[in-house]
Amino acid sequence: MLFKKLKKIKFNSFKGFIGSIGDDLPSLVPLFFALMIFFAALAFAFTTINNRNATINTYIDSLTIARSALGSGAYYNLTDFLNSQKQIVTMSNYFYGLIYLSPSESTTNNFEDVFSNEELKSVFIQECSDNAIYLPTDSSSGIKISKDGVKKPGQPCDDGNAFFVASSSVSEAIDSGNLQSLLQDIKHKKYFYYLYPVTLLTPNGYLVVYLMVMVW
Repeated sequence: MLFKKLKKIKFNSFKGFIGSIGDDLPSLVPLFFALMIFFAALAFAFTTINNRNATINTYIDSLTIARSALGSGAYYNLTDFLNSQKQIVTMSNYFYGLIYLSPSESTTNNFEDVFSNEELKSVFIQECSDNAIYLPTDSSSGIKISKDGVKKPGQPCDDGNAFFVASSSVSEAIDSGNLQSLLQDIKHKKYFYYLYPVTLLTPNGYLVVYLMVMVW
């Protein structure tokens, strides 16, 4: 009889006992969620800071690239223009080139106009093998300045080279014809676009053209 009574007392003394952690489980649940919220907020803060730093670095790169491309603001020939890339060391994607706008046209900051052509380089001024200069005015025609300085309507040079420079990854995308994917890549990133009036020496004398710079 006494044994049964002691057994009952022992059983009742441990009734509902889960353990040292189990008894504190209700208080650990809100602590767990609080820690989750804290680390999520911390991760978001670090991501925001990294994105902001990346944007700042790209902006600094864009200024450096634009300054190197602009130089003195005057170009004597295609070789002089291409030499401007030798001073550029960056991890950012970029391209820049010389475009022509007739006096009746107004400058535009809509860089998407440049991607309207299947051949991106056809938008930029060309130097022909006979030293003539071709100034595109639309997708298929433009103005050609012959080596004698005569200016008249003309067609793109079959053997011409564009006043155009790009980073290696951008050049690969252009050569493979992936202009739309390149445009989408620019749209989904923070890009910096600059348009500067510059001068280009042609057989007809100095001509005011525009240096277009895109960095992202």
